Amino acid sequence: MVDIVNKIIILLSKGMANRKLYFSDHPRVDSYAAEIVDLANEFFYSNNSRQLYIGIVDGFFVYDGKRVFGPSVTGKRLIALAKTLHCGGFGLQRGINVGDIKKFFDITALKNIPVKKLADARALLKNYGVVTINIGDIYTDNALSSVGAHGKVWEGQVVGKGLESPSFMYQEIYDFVSKAYGNAAAGTGVNVEQAKSVSEFMLKYIQTNFADVMQYVHYPDNDSYTVGHSVRVASLAIYVGLKMGWDDNDLLSIGVAGLLHDIGKAVIPDEILLKKGKLTKEEFEIIRDHPRAGAEILMEQKGVSELDLAACWGHHIRYDGAGYPDVPLWAVRHPVTALLQVCDVFEALTAVRPYKPALEPQVAYSIMLNDKGAFHPGLIAAFISMVTVYPPGTYVRLTDKRVGMVVEVTEVIDRPNLLVTAGEGGYPLDADSQYYINLNEVENKDVAVEKLLLDYLD
Repeated sequence: MVDIVNKIIILLSKGMANRKLYFSDHPRVDSYAAEIVDLANEFFYSNNSRQLYIGIVDGFFVYDGKRVFGPSVTGKRLIALAKTLHCGGFGLQRGINVGDIKKFFDITALKNIPVKKLADARALLKNYGVVTINIGDIYTDNALSSVGAHGKVWEGQVVGKGLESPSFMYQEIYDFVSKAYGNAAAGTGVNVEQAKSVSEFMLKYIQTNFADVMQYVHYPDNDSYTVGHSVRVASLAIYVGLKMGWDDNDLLSIGVAGLLHDIGKAVIPDEILLKKGKLTKEEFEIIRDHPRAGAEILMEQKGVSELDLAACWGHHIRYDGAGYPDVPLWAVRHPVTALLQVCDVFEALTAVRPYKPALEPQVAYSIMLNDKGAFHPGLIAAFISMVTVYPPGTYVRLTDKRVGMVVEVTEVIDRPNLLVTAGEGGYPLDADSQYYINLNEVENKDVAVEKLLLDYLD
């Protein structure tokens, strides 16, 4: 179905371009309209549905609640039209015909499209006699999920307001974790119920915007890296859990456990936690005590679950039973705790710390895989396959010197989907000029990732 959607987007854009050049009944305009009708009918026949809705959110195409990367460049004309019409996308109805598509093209060819709001745009389509193409409301919650209003996939219906931007969302999460650590250090209560609400936000947003979340997780100073670490571990764990098909209740628990797993570090003195030199034996023992301290803090809170406690207490326990705290040989770890351990170590290796630079993901994987018995074999294999060597949210330079943010991993581990943010000369593109590319498409066969840019945002 996505292939049909890609082709229709491209044909709509090409039809609009040709209608600007030629009259309404020109053979080229007729040809594009006929191809769109054929593809739409194929979609309706195969999908047994009454509408093909192509959404547009934050400058990217959305079909069935997921981003569509194929028509990243050609489709920009359609994205610009949606902005002009103040709409969130276009719905093609069963029974669509060449006449309606040509009338739609006629509207797009107007020198000035006379609309100031969505209602004006709908009236314009009606006045032109367009019956089988409609336009949807703007999606007002940037935390796009595959489910919209009333539990249905979003197809232009009104959706309640939510998070306004990825930076706003990240700041909300960051502020919560920072406050939780501050309260734990002061001996006051940690709001576990609020942690559940934050986890729900994260789950909703990460379903399609994981890259946006991860690029905001940076450590502006040494004092905040522990908080950023917790947010990133929680994000990684939710992302991998989603990819493995875990249910929403488990994913919400993963989020809470990830956000609070290091809460015990709140009571460790900064001169030890942020020390740049080698720890003494006594200092290392204090660090090793943070899982126990964290579990004790959480045991005093209302609404804490057994899984929260298990994750906090056991995220440094290895697959082979070693690590800390000490556990009896018969103890069995919960899969969530095992996953958080993988995410915790990967994040620690690939992030800047007061005492070390960031490592590239493949180096981190090598260290983790060479540590025999440390990790659950199935979970670390799943993690590597889903996060890969170019994790979502990181930046890469291509062989033609363009720079892009990784937005989605693909089946080809070193050829991800990208949002190009800098052109061939390395000059940054403004938001309206940025575009998506899929390195697995034929037109991009001569381009490859040249280098991972760990410090690009810095």
